[in-house]
Order: sequence, then structure tokens, then C-alpha cells
Amino acid sequence: MNIDSLLDLTSGVVAYGPDGQRVKGSVSDVSEEDIFVLVPDAVLNVTIGSIVKVTDGQDSVLAKVIEKTDTALKMIMECYLSPGHERRADVRIYDRVYFSAQWLCHSGEKAHVIPQALERIQANKLIIDSFLKGKYGYPGSDDAAMQKDAPMSQGLWEVNRKLDLLIHMFLADDFKDLMNTAPRDVNISASGIRFISERPYEMGDIVEIRLILPMVPLLFIRLVGEAIRQKNVTSTPQAIRYAVAVRFLRVDAEIREDIIRYLFRRQREVLRRRQP
Repeated sequence: MNIDSLLDLTSGVVAYGPDGQRVKGSVSDVSEEDIFVLVPDAVLNVTIGSIVKVTDGQDSVLAKVIEKTDTALKMIMECYLSPGHERRADVRIYDRVYFSAQWLCHSGEKAHVIPQALERIQANKLIIDSFLKGKYGYPGSDDAAMQKDAPMSQGLWEVNRKLDLLIHMFLADDFKDLMNTAPRDVNISASGIRFISERPYEMGDIVEIRLILPMVPLLFIRLVGEAIRQKNVTSTPQAIRYAVAVRFLRVDAEIREDIIRYLFRRQREVLRRRQP
């Protein structure tokens, strides 16, 4: 997901250096590799490798300086913990995933619709769990909580998710339908997701999100969320599209841990690819 799909660049941006310095500027030369050029209105005190926060006043991205001239900075968007917010749930990743968003209702109807949607998702999960966990729960589940990051725990997690994936492949029509689509750009965290939409949303609209996350094994996740922000995508003036931010509602603890595991794994993969 490029910067012009996340920020409104029409009126310029503001960049914050590592020392808190604030400089207005503009963005140009946006590429498909999360790379862009920042042209600050004044000298921004940064070096190669510095992390800069770029904001349009509503949303923001973090980017690393990869080249520097007297008048411009070539930058690449980063995915990692925001400075001062080292909680695991604050990790964000830009990725291409199998994704769908289904509008459920406007804000005024959510008191009735949200419980129904969550019940439907939970019922599906109970069916899968009945096949996967059986009477006694996941094999090794008692040990997994004690050593979540140990190799044995990772192995058990992968076995459980492979079984979960196989069941979805055979039983879930929505999984099959999603696999027949093309991956889409998203910006995802454990608390929400941003995506590009051809239809507008009203603030407070309730949406059902379906995701297949690119891990081994694949992760199929269904969530309910609330639209909290929307802006026009400036990179496609010939076609009206919107960048929509959705906050997840009442996420199951197990699903939240699965998302966080995906975020950290993808983060490590991105960092390894960028190493010389």
C-alpha cells in the first residue's frame, strides 16, 4: 500500500524528525515499492537510516531515509512498533492479502446487527473447534500457554493451524470464495485494518472483514469492525476510490494472538529482505 493510498497529499504533509523537529513539505515520485520522495520546505535534521513520521494531519506513516540530497529525501515506508508504543498490539504491516469487506449496517442499527454477526462468526468457530479440538482441547495446549515462543509451542501452533486450514478448505464456502479473488493491499494491526474501497462508507458503519493471512499455514480470519475514517485516494484521480480505516470490535483472544503472530513474522521477513 503506497503512501498516497494512506495519506491525502493534495495539501502537503508535515514531517517529524527523530528529535521532534517539525517541517512542512510535499511528497512526489511515489513508486509501487512503498518508496517515495519527501521534499521538505526547510532543512530536516536526519541522516541515512533515520525514521521520520509523515502525516496529513489525520493519518500518519513511518518511513526510513534511504537517500538524501540538499533538497529532498528518498524514503521507504516502515512497519514496526511506533516510538514510545512498544506494545505488541501496536505493530502494523503493509501487505497484500486475500481480503473482503462486507457492509452490514449503518451506525444506528449496530446494537441489533453486531451481536448477530458475532454470534454467526462464533458459531462457525465452534464448528471448526469441534473438529479440531475435540473433547480435550488442542494437543499440548496446557504447555503452550507457559512457553508461547518456545520451539515446541511454535510447532504445536503450526499443527493446530494446519488442521484448522484443512477444515476450512473443505467446509467453508466463504474461504473458497475468497481464495478465488486477487490479493489486495491492506494496512493491518491487531486492532484494525485500512483498505482501498470503490464504495464509500459512513463513519460508524459496521463491516464484516474476512482475511486469509499469508503465513505457513495460511490463516483464515473473520472479524466484525466499525468504519472510523475515510478519505479519497489521491493516486487515482480518474477513478473514485477511498482509503477506509476500520477498527475491529470484540476480537477473540485467540484470533488476536494469531494476528500478532502474523504481524511479527511478516515484519521479520520484510527486514531480512532489506538487509544487504
